[in-house]
Amino acid sequence: MKNFTVFANFYIDTEERFLRLKDSFFSFDKANISEWVINTRGKYKDDVKNFLEKNVKTNLKLFFLESKKGWVNDTIKITEAITNEIIFIWVEDHICITDISHINSVVDEMYENNVDHLIYSFFHKGIFIKPLEAVDYNEDKNTSYFVYDKKNFNNLKKWYESNEVSANYLISLCSFMSLGLFKKNLLHSKEKKKYHKLLPFNFEKSFLEDEILPFKNGVVKKELFVSIDDNHGEEGYSLISRKKYANRVSKKEMDEIRSSKIKIFDNNILNKIKDKIFNFIRK
Repeated sequence: MKNFTVFANFYIDTEERFLRLKDSFFSFDKANISEWVINTRGKYKDDVKNFLEKNVKTNLKLFFLESKKGWVNDTIKITEAITNEIIFIWVEDHICITDISHINSVVDEMYENNVDHLIYSFFHKGIFIKPLEAVDYNEDKNTSYFVYDKKNFNNLKKWYESNEVSANYLISLCSFMSLGLFKKNLLHSKEKKKYHKLLPFNFEKSFLEDEILPFKNGVVKKELFVSIDDNHGEEGYSLISRKKYANRVSKKEMDEIRSSKIKIFDNNILNKIKDKIFNFIRK
């Protein structure tokens, strides 16, 4: 059995998000994890620190970086602490719904087959499996995998167009990744400005952001993790929609809280700039 690293750089700003983090943790923490490299931010960062220090049994490396340069730049600094070749990017509102041994087997197959990227959530009845018919791929017991090069990219593009299906992302935050691809993708993400720099979403790559190619992509054969509240375009998909998780706070409320935090931060920057201009004029 091979070990892997749990990596996270999350912003825990409400009690609900903290409760979800704890539930997520206990759904996978018994897997073959040899180190936890965690950056925690937000109002509940000390609660997260205390929880992890109490419950993580192997090699916890905690950080509290929250620079104005944003998620990608802070993550680049944290990455220096990672020693394993396979990383699990922990997103706190996704929960493992399968046996822990399945996670370990998937990681083992990633090592054995040199897989760089494998999405662990948003399975949606096999949306990552169906497009495999457009590429040359190999199979293992728990995963399939293929080289995501220009040839297979073009084959998949034709497949999505002919089937009138929205293309899957090339890189997802909810993924296991090789350390090499993780670092490469961070560098590709530094100048991206699609999303606010404090959020992690510039790390993700849509299908058309093909400058990240080539890499070896893996696909799970059955569902590993499920989002707590995000149906992700499929009615009834999330754990709350399946009646398998308490609906304490709606996704809309959670999104609005996060959006307001970003706006407050932006306003603070704007006010500081205005103060500097005003003080300069007074001089």
